[in-house]
Amino acid sequence: MRRVAFGVCALLWMLLAVGCGGEPSGSAATGAAAATTATSAAVSMTTEDAPAGPTQVSGRALPLFAQSPNDAAIGRAAPVVLGTDLLTGAEVRIEAQGRPLVVAFYAHWCPHCQAEVTALTEWLATNELPAGVDFYALSVLEDPSRGNHPPAQWLRDEGWAHPVVADTTRGSAVEAFGLASVPYLVAVDADGAVALRHAGSVAPQDLAALFSALLESAA
Repeated sequence: MRRVAFGVCALLWMLLAVGCGGEPSGSAATGAAAATTATSAAVSMTTEDAPAGPTQVSGRALPLFAQSPNDAAIGRAAPVVLGTDLLTGAEVRIEAQGRPLVVAFYAHWCPHCQAEVTALTEWLATNELPAGVDFYALSVLEDPSRGNHPPAQWLRDEGWAHPVVADTTRGSAVEAFGLASVPYLVAVDADGAVALRHAGSVAPQDLAALFSALLESAA
């Protein structure tokens, strides 16, 4: 798995990283701050007041992310998220089950997240992502006082067509995946191990290339 992860990391390491470092407020800030101490903590959190029903995040938390080719999370088991699709109401389980997966983390108020979602949905109108990789979004750092709230309406207006789950109000997914800024992306191999973490915008063509690399490494 380590060889696979290095190959995928090399693919995106030279991408321009532009993220919303931001200063998240309220309960979101608590979740982001907690990530700095989450390296060795086991995460098993449930909240009954998440926006779309209870969202559960389980597994051992990843270390707080720092853009580096030597990311300590590579090869570790990815946390698992169980929640409700904000757009369809269907149950969603974000976990590798014999297929690689990619999770994109977006905040509704982040201009780079907004631009990335727009670019991807426009690109997908005439293109396709390689089949065989599951793709999810996590809506994180929600703040009703900031723009594009609620997130579900923003994504629906953009024509987003992939499952999207809201983080818990305490920021359980932020903590578990070691998020430090948005947009943020985590790629997981077919065995459930982290293959790549990346902070900053990713162009649709580069996302498609990542999908292809994950499929090639799983073959």
